[in-house]
Amino acid sequence: MANPELLSLPVVQTLFARSPPAPLSPKGIWRQDLTAQINQLTANLNVRAVLHLLNDDFNGCHELVQTQEGNPYSDHLHSIAHRREPDYWNSKYWIARFSHEHLAEIYSPGGTVTQAKQEMTKFVDAVQSVEASGNGVADHEKRQWEEMTKLARILIDSE
Repeated sequence: MANPELLSLPVVQTLFARSPPAPLSPKGIWRQDLTAQINQLTANLNVRAVLHLLNDDFNGCHELVQTQEGNPYSDHLHSIAHRREPDYWNSKYWIARFSHEHLAEIYSPGGTVTQAKQEMTKFVDAVQSVEASGNGVADHEKRQWEEMTKLARILIDSE
């Protein structure tokens, strides 16, 4: 069940309406003014962490998810944050450490969790290659944005 109150908040709507999608490896926070708004939300830790991730605030995301190491959604967010830093090896390390029921929905619709984790690892490798070559960046940014907003909606729906 979706949380319409949370989805209707200006900070959440601003993040979801972001265009163009977030860069693969941003150089800084997208909108500094949103950081305080995210921090003031009464939403659970993973919702606030994913909103920081959508705002390219790795430190905000990382500080929250580190406090819940072992929570599969926190570990998932941890893996994405490291991929975006870019710290590819560390991203794959976190991918290997978690599993949850929504992985296939996000990465391998109709597939298994194992297939989804393989897709996640392949995406880390693809991002690393694209970042090195500069070819296909926009397509990967779109895929990354879909990944992050799907996860955000899942977390908000479970709020």
